[in-house]
Amino acid sequence: MPTRRRAAVLGSPIAHSLSPVLHRTAYRELGLHTWTYDRHDIDEPALESFLGGLDDSWAGLSLTMPLKRAVLPLLDSVTDTARSVQAVNTVLFTADGRKEGHNTDVPGMTSALRERGITRVGHAAVLGAGATAASALAALARMGAPE
Repeated sequence: MPTRRRAAVLGSPIAHSLSPVLHRTAYRELGLHTWTYDRHDIDEPALESFLGGLDDSWAGLSLTMPLKRAVLPLLDSVTDTARSVQAVNTVLFTADGRKEGHNTDVPGMTSALRERGITRVGHAAVLGAGATAASALAALARMGAPE
């Protein structure tokens, strides 16, 4: 019997998230029939306990507000991009049980702009001061906007 693999999006509030629909569709199209993707309403105080209760069936997590910064001290390693913006939106679990923090917002934003023909940014305005805003500023800086 194939091994069940689990993933989920965490945040609070989270009921509005379309991530489960998107991921389940991708899993189905890729033939990953033993993979599941759910949503869990988790706030900052509950995050450490939630992570501690996961078994080895878990492949990873997507994180949204307010967890992108709160997760940092709970991880075994963090990529350079995630460290530079102090924001993790993806946690991957390795075969040896380590928790790796990644930030896919920064490359995702630069890719989205490039797909629309924007290869250089001379100036921009970002509204907000949270983790996603920090990622947006980093993406814009990579495309030439002054810091």
